[in-house]
Amino acid sequence: MRAVAIGQAELKLFWRNRTALFNSLLLPLLLVPVLISVDAEGIPLVVGLIGFALLMAVYYNLVTTFVARREELVLKRLRVGELTDQEILVGASLPSVVVALGQMVLYCAVVAVVTGVAVPARPWFLLLGVLAGTLVFVLLAAVSSAFTRTVEMAQVTSLPILMACLFGSGLMFPLSALPSGLASVLEYLPLTPVLELLRAGWADGPVLQPMIVLAVWTVLGTYAVQRWFRWDPRR
Repeated sequence: MRAVAIGQAELKLFWRNRTALFNSLLLPLLLVPVLISVDAEGIPLVVGLIGFALLMAVYYNLVTTFVARREELVLKRLRVGELTDQEILVGASLPSVVVALGQMVLYCAVVAVVTGVAVPARPWFLLLGVLAGTLVFVLLAAVSSAFTRTVEMAQVTSLPILMACLFGSGLMFPLSALPSGLASVLEYLPLTPVLELLRAGWADGPVLQPMIVLAVWTVLGTYAVQRWFRWDPRR
């Protein structure tokens, strides 16, 4: 696939980017003590680490990647050739997605060994949450990049989604600790249904509403990318 060729080139650049490496590989490890202090059980730890990988390794890294490639005229040059828009976006996203998925597998293995967490009784919900969440945050990254002038500004433009998902999706503390009205609203954040599907892999829980919410985010994200994604520099 032509998208894979782009992904291989992006992967080489990824390993040279110290900021991306820190956000993807080291920053999640700093979250472990926080998650353990909230709930030392294995399942919340796995769920929290997977959610954090989606936010940092996928969403934040891709915002900076899309902006950097746009301002360097890479996207514009690729678009002149035979590549489709979808192939360009998929290729640019591959390194971050592959690294994030690798992290998730590693987290599950390490936490399983350390805490003895059981194998998911319904692993298909776990897989669905990971795949759907990855797609949604790739789309959100592409949309966020359209409103980001420089790579440095990504720290600002990505902050609303990062903060909302970190503190409003049940990642740092359960939504049940919040007033019911507020918790009901926060269920529609993009990360909340992902976390609910991940938890459903181990225990009975709501799955229909999270799948619908993720489907809506996917449709909205696809439309927003088609409508607002920028291929030309914003200088």
